[in-house]
Amino acid sequence: MRGSRLSDALGAVLALVVALLVLAVLRWGPVYAEPPLPVRALPLAGPAVLLAVLVALTAGERPSRPIRPFVFALFACAAALALVVRLRPAAGLPAEVSDASAVVGRLQPGPIEVNGPLLRDLPPVRRWTLRWAGPLRVHEPGTYRLWVPRRGRVDVSLDGRPALAAEGDPLRAGSDIGLSAGEHRLDVVLHRIGPGPRLRLGWSHGGRDGMIPPRHLGPAGGRLGWRLVDLLALAIAALAGVIVFVAPWAGPRTLPAPSRVTPREVGLSLAGHAALVALMSWPLVLDLAHAGMTDRPDGRLNAWILAWDVHALRHQPTRLFQAPIFHPLPDALAFSENLIVPAALSAPFQLAGGPVLGYNVVLLLSMIVSGLGAQLLVRRVSGDRFAAFVGGAMFAVGAHRWIRLAHLHAQVTIFLPFALLALDRFWEKRTARRGLLVGLLLALQALASIYLGAVTALALAAAVGAALFAGLKARDLLRLAAGAALAALLLLPVARPYLRMRSFYGVEWSMADVATYATTLESYAAAGTRLYGPIGQRHLDPERVQDTLFPGLTVLVLGLAGIAVAPRRYRAVAVVASTLAILVSLGPETPVYRFLHENLVFVRGVRALSRFSLLPVLSLDVLAGIALSGRRHGLAVAALVLMLAESSNVPIRYARYAGPPDSARWLAGRPGAVAVLPLGEGDTQAMLDGTVHFRPLVNGDSGFVPRPYTRAMELLQEPLTADALRLLRAVGVSDVVTRSDEALSEQARFGEERIYAVPPGEAAHAVSPGRGALAGASGLGFDLGEARQIDAVVFEVDEADWVARPRLGLSLDGQHWTDVEAVASLADATLSLMKDPRHGRGEIRFATRNARYVRLDPRLPARPGTLQSR
Repeated sequence: MRGSRLSDALGAVLALVVALLVLAVLRWGPVYAEPPLPVRALPLAGPAVLLAVLVALTAGERPSRPIRPFVFALFACAAALALVVRLRPAAGLPAEVSDASAVVGRLQPGPIEVNGPLLRDLPPVRRWTLRWAGPLRVHEPGTYRLWVPRRGRVDVSLDGRPALAAEGDPLRAGSDIGLSAGEHRLDVVLHRIGPGPRLRLGWSHGGRDGMIPPRHLGPAGGRLGWRLVDLLALAIAALAGVIVFVAPWAGPRTLPAPSRVTPREVGLSLAGHAALVALMSWPLVLDLAHAGMTDRPDGRLNAWILAWDVHALRHQPTRLFQAPIFHPLPDALAFSENLIVPAALSAPFQLAGGPVLGYNVVLLLSMIVSGLGAQLLVRRVSGDRFAAFVGGAMFAVGAHRWIRLAHLHAQVTIFLPFALLALDRFWEKRTARRGLLVGLLLALQALASIYLGAVTALALAAAVGAALFAGLKARDLLRLAAGAALAALLLLPVARPYLRMRSFYGVEWSMADVATYATTLESYAAAGTRLYGPIGQRHLDPERVQDTLFPGLTVLVLGLAGIAVAPRRYRAVAVVASTLAILVSLGPETPVYRFLHENLVFVRGVRALSRFSLLPVLSLDVLAGIALSGRRHGLAVAALVLMLAESSNVPIRYARYAGPPDSARWLAGRPGAVAVLPLGEGDTQAMLDGTVHFRPLVNGDSGFVPRPYTRAMELLQEPLTADALRLLRAVGVSDVVTRSDEALSEQARFGEERIYAVPPGEAAHAVSPGRGALAGASGLGFDLGEARQIDAVVFEVDEADWVARPRLGLSLDGQHWTDVEAVASLADATLSLMKDPRHGRGEIRFATRNARYVRLDPRLPARPGTLQSR
């Protein structure tokens, strides 16, 4: 009884929050209601989800209450509101859009706002100018604060007088101004050079804060229509709250008894998921061998990784991590994901049709098999086959799939649901064999994707932690530990190159690095789909949106409802794992991640923390399937259709890759390494084209860019200098591919691309240590201790720009100085960094002089305390 009272109390609060949330959403366009309460949607969304979870967890038996009258009333009010909005006169101010020479279009009357979706139908413009002009009606006199966010330069005037002027990217400005009741002349001009002009003009007064509603802009009229809008918005919000309170969504009920999963069910399910994947990825299936994500660096990088893995596993498996990029650096594959399992799956298709076909087959296969895995998680506790299929389909083709098509390592969730399934089977029968199976699936997921291996490990850890509170015994824990040991043993050969790389290059993501790639709570409300994407662009601060992680209303609502009816173990794992995943995904903003970062070395190797958002998605999908179990199939069909509509980005834009160009094919079979110039531009394209020859390539791209490569990019630009040629000779480059004219011997020409031979000559050399640290530092002066002959100063290279001809002063007494001509070879410093990325040296060379004191150029890229003489 006490639990029921608590659930009712929480349900009443939830109903109130939902009513306010609906009211806040109805303040948006095209409704633009102006309710008595100035509520905002984003601050209410999080509490609504949290309250729904608490209501579901505390729900008990409750008497049935009539709900149909409220549902019919809600639909009637919604229909009436749609009709009123449709029939009321247009409100707001139109905008005139122009470029530097002429007007290129107009925006329909509305609030003073501009963003990407509103400009979609206009031609591309380099220099944007948008103008709004017309009346602004003020009902209450007083001091108003006008404010503008977004980006560009904006000028606002009222009644011909400047009211606000600001510029920025991002733009955030405000100004207080006194306004009398009545009509005022408003003029707003926004200037923006480059893509993406954004602006919202809002005001704050009397406790209200928001964008200036369109009813206050433009010609007066439609007062009755606006009053009806406000009344209907209040009615809809109240009815939504009542329905949430009286509906039996949170009541416990008996699920259909689980039944055996037959081969026929598995086959039909795979066919169904394949059909949905083909539909939602359309038109990819029309040209699997050429269409794909090759217009995006991450897509090309992952296609190259698959191709290299297959090549290395066929010819030199022991040198898998010695990938032919970032030449001559070792363990180059360890800069990125290794994708070993996806590569093995793609091998037949790559050999038959190339890297793009292999990529696409693995991508689509991952979605199909992942859907089956989520479906089987539902079938473990429910005999409703179709509801389980819908839950699996949500994981196979939900909104999360279509925002990261170029990130194959985020898509290969093949083993994640099966690992959780194996752990649930272990809970049923706790044998060593089943414990080892859990570890095997964890290892396979980590071999498919390091990031998803970490996600799977977190999910399993949360499940085991919940099981400990449910009575998991020590001997059972030992069996699971044996599975973890098996996973560690299987992953050790792959982990070693990453550990070597970490030691050699000193790679660790700091808190500041991770904070850049961590997600935000606002990101969980942002969507990357056609239906919801424009809403987020209009109402969320773009500076706070790092990702688009909103799973869709259908998945969210059904997933929350599923908490109440799911078995206790499912509820515990879903809530605990999702909570931990969200906390980790937020990065340094939460103490949970800060603790893990400080105490677990492997955590410092994971950068894109938003990947952990996959766990809440999987949890919601499985719980949604459970929520639909035992219901009429019509409800499951409706949920499937709604989910597909919410998640769709069809038709998706793909790029076509016809294969390596003739220039890359010409390079095949020749000796030496290759450099495609300019370095740092089009590196992933050079890598993908290089799959036809797999010669060592100076170019490279990955999530981690090693220090030597940043210096190589600085040096190997067009046209090549003598110092650049010294580096190319030192690292064994024989062919240079470029589109510019070079003073070298041209070997071949293919369209605009030319291939030059690197001529023989002097090669760069690594800088050796000096004779000891310079002592007696005083500002920029250094004391050698005694006068002696010197011809070089050696230093450890820092990250500042290189100075080829640094200023240098020498003195015998510290009073009288002689300026000396000196040179610093970037080629020698880059080669030194290639041999020792952590402590690579550079040197300043000059004619031999007798000196005791040295004064260095302050621009010199030298680490403090690392100077030596020679």
